[in-house]
Amino acid sequence: MPEIQEDPSIQKDDEVMLSTALIRGLLAPALITAFMLLVAACQEEESAPTPASTMAPTATPVPTPTPSVDELLTAVGSSIANMSSAKFGMIEETGTGALFFGTTFKSMEAEVETPDKVKMQVEVETPNFGFVQIGIIEVGDRAVLRFSKDAPWTSLPPDQVPFEFAGMGVVFTNLPNAIRDAALTGREELRGAQAVIVEGVIDSGDLLPLITSANPGHPIALTLWIDESEALLRQIRLAGQIYDDDGPETTRLLTIENINVPVDIELPASAFGS
Repeated sequence: MPEIQEDPSIQKDDEVMLSTALIRGLLAPALITAFMLLVAACQEEESAPTPASTMAPTATPVPTPTPSVDELLTAVGSSIANMSSAKFGMIEETGTGALFFGTTFKSMEAEVETPDKVKMQVEVETPNFGFVQIGIIEVGDRAVLRFSKDAPWTSLPPDQVPFEFAGMGVVFTNLPNAIRDAALTGREELRGAQAVIVEGVIDSGDLLPLITSANPGHPIALTLWIDESEALLRQIRLAGQIYDDDGPETTRLLTIENINVPVDIELPASAFGS
């Protein structure tokens, strides 16, 4: 049988193809490995922390300092002394209120315009007529009173007006020296705003500039709700005897609203025959 001679060109082509295949086989893993190394390097570069010298400075929050009780009460006294007008409400929380013009005090609403205008409605309970509203208006050195909303106004000596709201500035200016065991005891949301709570003890006689017929000598547990941002007094609780005929458990809650909102307080002309 004749010997088959291979075509040298075919052998050469086979060698080239084999060589190419080997090169590709070797390069493919190498390329994959190089690609993976490149990806890893990029990831490391992205995750590497930025040098401190190139980072934007981070602002350190500065805590708001809590004022001392004396600082807070002094600021409140100043804000009350500068108050031009306000609306007050007071209720007797325990039902053991003192006598008020011979009746039992229940609640009060009042508008005040400094320096010397007050208009108040006081709800009292009487043995014969039940609940009655007593009205009092004071302007300067004149005051009037009526014992029900349908009764005529009659003249009232100013020194017999039971509440002298202009005296609040005096009470709270003196409060840092008058209050005992004063402490900040917490915070509470009050009528939609945050208030800081201050508690302490005062003598009932310290209230005389505000409550003109208070009897001295009784300890009063005092709680104040203060809008710290503006040093505005929002609410006061007075727990204890203000008058001698109060029950020991008597508690009055005084609210303060509409601070520096203008009001119109005038004496009724009918009270003076004109």
